[in-house]
Amino acid sequence: MRRWSVLVSSAILLAINPRAQSAPSQEIRTTVRSEPADIAGPIHTGRPARTGPGVLIDTNSNLGSGIGAELLGDYADAVKLLTEAIGEERDAMKLAMAHRFRGLAYKHLGRRDEALRDFLEVIRLQPQLDLGYYDAGVIYNLQNRYRDAIEMMTHAIALQKDVRGLARRRSERGNAYFHLGDFKRAQSDFVAALRLDRRDPDVLNNVAWFRATCPDANFRNGKEAVELATRACTLDKWQDADEIDTLAAAYAESGNFAEAERYQQKAIALLSEKETLRPRFRARLEQYRAKQPIRQQITS
Repeated sequence: MRRWSVLVSSAILLAINPRAQSAPSQEIRTTVRSEPADIAGPIHTGRPARTGPGVLIDTNSNLGSGIGAELLGDYADAVKLLTEAIGEERDAMKLAMAHRFRGLAYKHLGRRDEALRDFLEVIRLQPQLDLGYYDAGVIYNLQNRYRDAIEMMTHAIALQKDVRGLARRRSERGNAYFHLGDFKRAQSDFVAALRLDRRDPDVLNNVAWFRATCPDANFRNGKEAVELATRACTLDKWQDADEIDTLAAAYAESGNFAEAERYQQKAIALLSEKETLRPRFRARLEQYRAKQPIRQQITS
């Protein structure tokens, strides 16, 4: 019988890669990453740690097939299979995994309310597992519900069993504090996130955006923003439009509007014609042409 080997811990669910299965007993693990989001400033989610006890799942089951579909980017099929799995499963941990992966699929499909319902169900089923709180916090950030995001990320941080994955949680909470105008708490979380992991592009990107666009000059640092954003872009091989957008804002804060314009054009070029971020990115390009840096709008 072919099986998934799914690791469950306070930091992560890990699963084998179905494309790599060559024998029934083979267990090849790969991380599950929650993908970037698009709120008023760049924010990304979830590069998890590799620890925890295992749960074996038959890849021929709806749960195993649904997890595989989500990992391979077939989100519509994942939703269908995992919905069937939710109706079948009785084991609380497997049911939580079904809701978690369906929630991730819904998030990729832009169905955030449905994703949130799944993540809240993960919390109900496994209240000591940090993933439900973390995923719900990501959605709250996407919905500009920053106080709810802070509450969820605080739970996720408290439940974290080791430092791996903690940087992303501190960065996410810092982003929520930033958007609420609590710059001191935001800076505290961002500094801690960098201390924990300076190789996570999403953490680097969030801190760079804060240093480049904070309305309070005491917290801005154009040079640091350029360094952090450049490192994020390099780690993601210059394929992430949000990170290049952040680098443009960093150059604008440094007073180098020529570079800001150049990188903003690169960011726009990576977006599809129907991408909802295009108007925002183009508006920023016009600001740079007018020699105006970006200042993050704060939620009252």
